[in-house]
Amino acid sequence: MTQPALMIFAKQPVPGDVKTRLQSAYTPEQAARIAAVLIRETVALAASNWPGAVYLCAAPDPRHPLFAELAARYGVALRAQGEGDLGARMERALAWGIGRHGAAAVLGCDTPHCPWEVLDDANSALARREDVLGPSDDGGYYLLGLTRPYPELFRDMPWGGARVLALTCARAEALGVEFHMLPPLRDIDTPADLWLAAQQHEALRECL
Repeated sequence: MTQPALMIFAKQPVPGDVKTRLQSAYTPEQAARIAAVLIRETVALAASNWPGAVYLCAAPDPRHPLFAELAARYGVALRAQGEGDLGARMERALAWGIGRHGAAAVLGCDTPHCPWEVLDDANSALARREDVLGPSDDGGYYLLGLTRPYPELFRDMPWGGARVLALTCARAEALGVEFHMLPPLRDIDTPADLWLAAQQHEALRECL
């Protein structure tokens, strides 16, 4: 049986378009550079600790120099996220990964401080045919892994809000899906989030 796949979701680090909540303390250009560091560290984490295939799902253009550099350095495959809201893009990526690898997880780039043991736990659960969910402190999730497609988990969801995790769990329960739960992590969205994560993850200290 093939190993579960990991689909990393990354947004092109364009000033003014990424990490806007950091701009209370950083310029748009600085926030974009921080976003690039988060992407780099996430890809490095995944490439070192996920035993199966790793895909960098980029938006809007996977040909951006940062994505091309990371693909060459770490041997990850590039894929375009495509059109639609976040739910549509994640649903499509997971269905594609499940179809080719039997199971797949999507991972954002807001938790590069995620301990490697958490990724190992997620991979092991998927290999056991268990669905996986990694909650984030802001009411969302940083990782979602599935062994079969469940479109209901992604459609008509208030993405970016504090109810995403609760709604996902409620919909999963209605579908009969029992998640293997990972430890909660704090997304890096604000300057305070960045400072706290940097205390755990040395590579983030250059961003402070």
